[in-house]
Amino acid sequence: MVEAHPPRIPLPFALDRNPHAPEAECRLLDWARRHDLLDHADAEKRLVGARLGDLAAYTHPDAEPDRLVLYAQFIAWQFLTHDRYAEPDERTATGREHLMDQVEPVYRTGRADPAAGPMARALADILGRVYPAMSADWRERFVVEGVETLRHVLPHPPGGPRTAGRDHPGGVEAYVRHRRFACGQFPCLLLDEYMAGGELAVVIRDGAAYDDVRNAQADVVSWTSDYYASRDSAVGGGGVGAGSGAGRGADVATDLVGVLAYTEHVGRAHAESAVAARIQDRVADFLSARRELQGGGSATALADPAADLVLTRCVSAMHHRMAGTEAWAWENVRSIDRRRGVAGASARSAEGGGLRVPEFVEDLLDARGRPRGWDGGAAGHRWP
Repeated sequence: MVEAHPPRIPLPFALDRNPHAPEAECRLLDWARRHDLLDHADAEKRLVGARLGDLAAYTHPDAEPDRLVLYAQFIAWQFLTHDRYAEPDERTATGREHLMDQVEPVYRTGRADPAAGPMARALADILGRVYPAMSADWRERFVVEGVETLRHVLPHPPGGPRTAGRDHPGGVEAYVRHRRFACGQFPCLLLDEYMAGGELAVVIRDGAAYDDVRNAQADVVSWTSDYYASRDSAVGGGGVGAGSGAGRGADVATDLVGVLAYTEHVGRAHAESAVAARIQDRVADFLSARRELQGGGSATALADPAADLVLTRCVSAMHHRMAGTEAWAWENVRSIDRRRGVAGASARSAEGGGLRVPEFVEDLLDARGRPRGWDGGAAGHRWP
């Protein structure tokens, strides 16, 4: 019998949770309803099941309630954007361009046209509270990161032009670069500055050490989520992190576990172990880059102690997000297991055929049009 979830990943960061998490969950759901973001039968169920108020509470355990809710609203906005526009059934050129046309001006101005759709108006509601407190330079960076994230979250529809990020050679590393942007961490790291009550010094934010830190942190966050969510997507759970093929009778390689299984021709256990090892390697990279970042920031700290405090708070938020993602993702998998029963999950996981690779992932792996990887009927080439 297959275990319903993989072993937990130990991370060297303290785990804490904001006591206002239940309030954040309630206010988040009310906000989503008021902005007409829950436009289909399962949308509210998925948002509640995602427990994004808890994820925000893990990331900012000391935030006061209003700021905690704002942070939860932004990551919920990212989640609902993916839920509404990035799933295969919704991936059309018209939908993609319509969203970009409405949302990019909001990123740039913090305001939405009265006739704009719910996603644009909801983003304007968030940014209208953030932008007045931040500099023009910070806002421009937030625009760049927000728009770039959207371009990776919303791959071109099947048969369309190649996926964003394909200006690099294909392969697993191309997928990793894409996933780093698509996970939405880079705008969140900028929002952490707002949560810290200031802004990072430009010399720090533009430095190589900070770039190394943020890349490693984004990889740990996205891969940890993939690690726990992969089995749920494979059994058609439809919960948080479920793959785009959930419930369709086939496993779909949209997370790092599936991508490594596909490219390395290995089973689930081997792919999960490989992802767990990669996570630990990136944690080590993060710690090394953090030492360089904080050491290099000492001169800035002497000149401006307030800037040092912002850096300390932002790095702490990175720690909390990594530890919090591990706990949050594991708790979500456990919750899904309880709702449907472990035995049922394991039985369904054995029903599917081989691993299916969406076109945008084939694009990134440079595998489009070439049969490779999995033979659903061959021994050892079926999940689990």
